[in-house]
Amino acid sequence: MTRQDLIAALWHGRDPFADPPADLRPADLQGWRSVHPYLEEAVTEIRPRVVIEIGTWKGASALYLARTMAERNVAGTVIAVDTWLGAVDHWADEALFAELGTEHGYPSLYRTFLANVVRDGMTDRIVPLPLDSVNAAELLRLRGVTADVIHLDAGHEEASVTADLRAWWPVLRPGGLLIADDYDRLGGRFPGVTRAVDAFCSEAGVRGPWSLRGKCKFIKRD
Repeated sequence: MTRQDLIAALWHGRDPFADPPADLRPADLQGWRSVHPYLEEAVTEIRPRVVIEIGTWKGASALYLARTMAERNVAGTVIAVDTWLGAVDHWADEALFAELGTEHGYPSLYRTFLANVVRDGMTDRIVPLPLDSVNAAELLRLRGVTADVIHLDAGHEEASVTADLRAWWPVLRPGGLLIADDYDRLGGRFPGVTRAVDAFCSEAGVRGPWSLRGKCKFIKRD
């Protein structure tokens, strides 16, 4: 699917970047492991038409994927899925909560994300989808959208990660690659992520997971 196909399927033909506000927020690409060998390899080795990122935050990793595709002449699009309302840890941690940029009692992080994409000149490579993970997966299934690569970086609780993996697995094409963030076999800050991924991979009988510097990846069998 082309970006235009995705806009038609997900936004009823209305491009979310068609009329950006005049008062763009300053660039703010704060994030975690937004540049990673697994992300670059996913682009160079698979040359994906559709990448789906679940949990985009301010867009740093989505932009890295989009820029890498542009640099390598890969005609692909990143679908950036997020509520932009934060996860449990963003509300529980005072410093992370401040990053949500609440206005009138409501997070305004989406505006930061949009400004970052516009300033980076990647509006023709990224399609935002402001839905929760499960509903976004259902919409893409209804629209017949499949992914070559999925980058999962949403909730960090074991139950949440398990739900995300089960929701998005049908969207990943056979032979496609799933990359999960915050994976650490030594426990790390979010051990629930590792437990959920290991249990899912065992259950699904996939190739992997392989892990490196806080991310893991595994392949859906053909």
